[in-house]
Amino acid sequence: MTLEPCNVCGALNSSEEEICLSCGYPTRGNKRPAVFVWAAIVLAVLFALPPLVGVAQWIFYRLQPPDSSPPQQESFNSGESVRYPLPLNPSAAAATPVTGF
Repeated sequence: MTLEPCNVCGALNSSEEEICLSCGYPTRGNKRPAVFVWAAIVLAVLFALPPLVGVAQWIFYRLQPPDSSPPQQESFNSGESVRYPLPLNPSAAAATPVTGF
């Protein structure tokens, strides 16, 4: 039975001990498999990514200036662009007769 220093904290432990009595680290180097570490990282990213993307989209939406240009209608009869005024009131559009066709 010899005393060996811990690889993590340096405390002296018996060579027969499986874990360090000071920090709890395995004295023989029995670490967790890397699969568990990678699985934890992947799960953290999967749970954190959707809220972060949602917040980013909301911020970009709030920073984008509103589109104030009115929609334009085009006539494809002769290749020339013809603009028709759009009524401001939707109920007025239903009551206005369409002429000239």
